[in-house]
Amino acid sequence: MHAEQYHPIDIKILDKNADLSFNIFSKVQGSDEGSYVLYASKEARYRDKVRELLQSSELMEDLYIHEEDLMVYFEYATNSMRDYVINSDASPEKKMEKVYDLSRDVTHQFFEANSSPEILRGSGQVVELMEKCMSDNKLGFHGLSRIMEKDYYTYTHSINVGLYCMSFALKMGMPADEVHELGLGGMLHDVGKSKLPQEIINKKGALTDEEFQVIKNHTASGMEVIVGLGCYGDKVCQMVGQHHEKYNGEGYHQGLAGEDIALFARICKLTDVYDALTTRRSYKKSLKTMEALTIMKTKMGHEFDPKLLNSFIRMMGPEA
Repeated sequence: MHAEQYHPIDIKILDKNADLSFNIFSKVQGSDEGSYVLYASKEARYRDKVRELLQSSELMEDLYIHEEDLMVYFEYATNSMRDYVINSDASPEKKMEKVYDLSRDVTHQFFEANSSPEILRGSGQVVELMEKCMSDNKLGFHGLSRIMEKDYYTYTHSINVGLYCMSFALKMGMPADEVHELGLGGMLHDVGKSKLPQEIINKKGALTDEEFQVIKNHTASGMEVIVGLGCYGDKVCQMVGQHHEKYNGEGYHQGLAGEDIALFARICKLTDVYDALTTRRSYKKSLKTMEALTIMKTKMGHEFDPKLLNSFIRMMGPEA
């Protein structure tokens, strides 16, 4: 079997007391070919031994599942997480941390492990769990920022944008179905980057002009992916396709302007830029909240819907 048939998993999101419905593998140390051996079996006769193994504080290895079990793994993880979010006495922050780990694993599989786009169908369930964590509206932007990954990766950036979109929608008093769609569209807004050369996506330094022209293809490519899955509504598709349009008409890929840009895409544009400014990259430091908002207002104001930008800035205050 080839290495690409196995996918890394995040052991933190597993319910250590539940019965496994898939086998777990470890990688043979020093193996250039990417050989894997069985680490924990789903067979009933090994259940007690597997529970003891997964609960061990000495669990340090990177673990994997076979490609054919990927959807089973995420169904298992999502169901376990749902039970935790609904029934646990943990704080909203602690619950969101666990859901963040799950969403990070879903998007990591898609962007970094070359999984099928079918894995994105589970994003709606993850967003529902996020909604449950945020339902009392206590987390806010600053509560979320303490949970989010501070280094910029395509997959963690996508989660962050989805969470910021949802928090903004809640603060605006938008209906529950729109909060959900904004979260989903935010999580999926960069799916088109999966179609671009990984050496450009993962480049450590700033992009050249030629590389940036390639990057600009990701909005159109993302629309192809999302529409092809056939399970998302127009608002989510618009966020994927229009989140780089600018209010003054100088964005891409359609050159839309003003309110010709869909409302949800205008919201996504705000949260996309804010998270990009406040996360670290190899060639730039992360900005603090007020630094980022000042740049968005004074140097980039022409890119955003001015009413939404003002609302966004107000909601980033300490009381938020």
